[in-house]
Amino acid sequence: LVLLRGDAEVAQTRAGLKVLAELGVNFHLVGPEACRQIEPALEAGTALKAGIHLPDSESGNCRQFALELKSALQRGGVQFHFHQAVHSLASGDKVTLQVRSAAPLPSGESAAPAPSREENFDAVVVCAAMGAPALLPSLRLPVQPVHGYSVTLPVRRHDGYPDLAPRAALMDERYKVAITRLGDRVRVAGSAELGGDPQAMRPAALATLYRVLEDWFPAAVRQTGGAQTWKGARPMLPDGPPAIGPTGQPGVWVNTGHGSSGWALACGSARVIADLIGGRAPAVDPTPFSPGRWRGA
Repeated sequence: LVLLRGDAEVAQTRAGLKVLAELGVNFHLVGPEACRQIEPALEAGTALKAGIHLPDSESGNCRQFALELKSALQRGGVQFHFHQAVHSLASGDKVTLQVRSAAPLPSGESAAPAPSREENFDAVVVCAAMGAPALLPSLRLPVQPVHGYSVTLPVRRHDGYPDLAPRAALMDERYKVAITRLGDRVRVAGSAELGGDPQAMRPAALATLYRVLEDWFPAAVRQTGGAQTWKGARPMLPDGPPAIGPTGQPGVWVNTGHGSSGWALACGSARVIADLIGGRAPAVDPTPFSPGRWRGA
């Protein structure tokens, strides 16, 4: 459910609704009363002009999805090697990686750098987010970090009464903040911080998340104890689409730059890169995702 606080938000969504209609996406533009039927715990005192209901859309826990996917792949024979830092790659008859162990140490401890070693592969896909430009300098990928924030909080229980948390997922169109129900927790996520320190939390960004949650679901969560805050860099490219495809180096492919739609585009991007590597025609035209579209710019 996309919440439209006022006339400005309704006007801003018209072009997007036209695209959804052209693509055959099931949606309904509904009034405030219908919004509160869909989400009964919505705060009545917060101004609400309309909503866009997408009944077939889904939300979920990205981290849990990734862990389950990892387990499924391991059962199928895939090997994972974590805490291995790749410093460079070169291609010829094989793709050669310079790799160094980077296992984390207990807090406060330090150790001499591990020796570098070579590992050879028939093909490599670089999915290194902000690390991709250093590994692929000839591509001149103009990828930049745009940091997002989230706060995950436990649902507040009310003895003998239903909880006052959201049933599913919502987006506040004015503040571009998502509120998602994850079982016994609620996750609030948003913000777009250009550059910045990935380790430094900006109080103003977190305050916006709490404000939007308070506006719509003031009694939904326990804000003392159990709160988890997170900040992560979305690797974004200036024209929008990710970079998916061959790099021009034999055996080296790239799949990065998905921005804030990383999970939404993950499986489709994997299908495209798998088809390209396997010599099959992808179901979608890969031209707009060409990794070489900045070469020579």
